[in-house]
Amino acid sequence: MISQKISRPLGYIATVILACSATGTACASEKEKNFQIVESIPEQTQYGQVGIPRTKDVWLDMIHNAQHSIDAAVFYITDKPGHGISDVLDSLVERARAGIQIRIVVEQSFLKETAPVLEKLKDVPNITTAILPGHKLTGGILHAKYMVVDNRTVFVGSQNWDWRALEHIHEIGARIDNEPIARDFETDFNMLWMLAQGAALPAVQTKFAGTPDFVPVTQDNPVILSDGEEPLIAFPAFSPAVMMPAALTTEQRALVDMIHAARKNFRLQVLTMSAINHYGAPGYWPVLDTALRDAAARGVETQIIVSDWALSEPMQSYLKSLSVLPHVTVKFSTVPAIKGNPVPYARVEHCKYAVADDNAVYIGTGNWEPSYFTTSVNAAIFVHGASPARDLNAIFMRDWTGPYVTQLESGKTYAMPHRD
Repeated sequence: MISQKISRPLGYIATVILACSATGTACASEKEKNFQIVESIPEQTQYGQVGIPRTKDVWLDMIHNAQHSIDAAVFYITDKPGHGISDVLDSLVERARAGIQIRIVVEQSFLKETAPVLEKLKDVPNITTAILPGHKLTGGILHAKYMVVDNRTVFVGSQNWDWRALEHIHEIGARIDNEPIARDFETDFNMLWMLAQGAALPAVQTKFAGTPDFVPVTQDNPVILSDGEEPLIAFPAFSPAVMMPAALTTEQRALVDMIHAARKNFRLQVLTMSAINHYGAPGYWPVLDTALRDAAARGVETQIIVSDWALSEPMQSYLKSLSVLPHVTVKFSTVPAIKGNPVPYARVEHCKYAVADDNAVYIGTGNWEPSYFTTSVNAAIFVHGASPARDLNAIFMRDWTGPYVTQLESGKTYAMPHRD
């Protein structure tokens, strides 16, 4: 088993490749393309990186090529006839009628939004849905957005199953074609599925506390992927620790190690960000905050983009406390309204990704607030490699230097926008 951490320098790739060959750990050839960054672009904006596939196209390709199963853990689902999500849902129904077994678990607290879609799906053969009572279980929610096809292909990212996420929101995700990584996600899904069926959390925790009957992909035992340009080191991570298989890596650990390993630069884009708990019991959560402040103290140039949805208090004050530090710059983005009828709860940058030292990336589903790591269900993929870092850096810098961002200044007060 490979014991070194993925947070080590890129030269570690060669060591992992040699170890991979020696131990039989799943490896990908440099020419085999089994990792893709995926982007959703708000209409009538300057967003969009050349060569990066779009979310709807990737989802449809995964669904159309399913041979036996599709499992999805998603926050909520909304449909709007005539828009891209309808094509996705129609494709699911088509594949189910062709015999593909489909399971979908959604969050209970957003059931009002999801109920019309569940009603349409309930009589479709081979589609089974379940509702996870996240707040009852941990005080959090099912906030993840991932799909596993045939136990070998995974999509994970910021994209909700919402028509707006395909047309009016900036999103970043990833497609991974790798059976060992898919097994990790499938194991996490099976735990959520049991809980959604009504099983007690302590009993499910016990069931998933032991060593699984397969070798999981973890931070200490990553796999080798490729984006068609170079070998990449990768592993998935999950949250919260109390509601995920114990053998898998927690996002909290992986992110702290990623930040601690940064020596030159760290770029982060996320919807909202705070160390002050907004959901649940009030308090301060120091884990990521301390890691970021320590990086800045080491001279790591830290650039952060949040959405203008992060301008509420006390979040705005927290972000200002970061912005006054040497080597830290914080900007917020405001996506322009679409011409014609306004779109509620959209026109925003919903991405959750980070790049460290131009060779390590994180793509996740959770915002950077305490509850998204401690009580709510989320998932992420961590990848070491220069080419995915280059692509995400290009997406980041298009935003950083573009017309939609404003640098946060500690002496100014900014108005929170209307989201509805």
